[in-house]
Amino acid sequence: MKFVRSLATLAIMASALAISPASAADLIRVGEGPFITGGGFFIAKEKGYFDKVGITVETKSFIDGALAVPSLISGELDISFMTANAGLFNSISKGAPLVFVLDRGNNKKGRGYTVINVTQDMYDGGVKSLADFAKLKGKRVGLSATGSINQYLFARALQNAGLDPRKDVQWVTNVPQPDLMKMLGQKQVDATDLAYQFGYFAQNNKWGPIVAVDDQIDPDGAVGLYAARTDFIKSKRDVLVRFAMAYLQGVKEFNAAAADPAKYPEIVDILARSTALQKPELVRAIAPNWSSSNEDGIPNVKSVMAMQDYWSSYFTYVENPVAEDKLFDLSIAKEAKARLDKEKPFGK
Repeated sequence: MKFVRSLATLAIMASALAISPASAADLIRVGEGPFITGGGFFIAKEKGYFDKVGITVETKSFIDGALAVPSLISGELDISFMTANAGLFNSISKGAPLVFVLDRGNNKKGRGYTVINVTQDMYDGGVKSLADFAKLKGKRVGLSATGSINQYLFARALQNAGLDPRKDVQWVTNVPQPDLMKMLGQKQVDATDLAYQFGYFAQNNKWGPIVAVDDQIDPDGAVGLYAARTDFIKSKRDVLVRFAMAYLQGVKEFNAAAADPAKYPEIVDILARSTALQKPELVRAIAPNWSSSNEDGIPNVKSVMAMQDYWSSYFTYVENPVAEDKLFDLSIAKEAKARLDKEKPFGK
């Protein structure tokens, strides 16, 4: 089967997500990506939940959350999906007017979204689980970005196996995940950490099997978050709260469908259309590994702070760590959840 065909849609979807006209007062400009971790957003958008709370979403898509940072800093976006990466911590420490406001997916136990694949040769040589990772000493590990969530998880797995990730492997970085799959098949890297769908594609194309799901390494660890501009929070707080209300309704339905996709064919179809997976059968095939999103919207603060501490104290990728109260504004999620429960704008 040619699972990789759907990957060609990444670049197309990155420029083709719908942009809706709106009045400036109720407009929110959102950075998104064609990844299933954004399921709550896609469900809310397709089912009209943003419209029901009186806002219009203007969407710009990126194939990596890191690519959205310049647009968010410049003011082209009001809010965007992100990962808690070293580069973002450094940007905020240098004055970027951003804070994390909502959870956008985590590696809940049993719902892990990121995975580790190795080449077939490495697998045949005995690397079949996390317990075998000492055999990766001196090997090449492919990553989408330095200081990324993928490097954080892989590095911790190497440490657990008794290796020093700063010197015991060769990091091959800044390679898009679809290309990393191919590099694995061509033996240009020996192992890599990928989003579940890419790990699944790699395994099914016999480029390299999945040997670990990252909820084994960091249970409940943050995978994605929404970051918002601080000036938007100040000037259009109610718009952001209403955005969060609609998003949290989508999250509730997303989590239910991940647990039992056969019961929610409409949700599966939405996720297929809105992500790189494209086919409902692929969406169902990777369930429940769509990630899990917190239904109260509160980001996994402890996990994010642990990542920053790791990059600052162990790898020294982060020069000046940012205080927790400068990284997060939890009041948006709290107000949105309270209003959602009280007002029930979606009748559920």
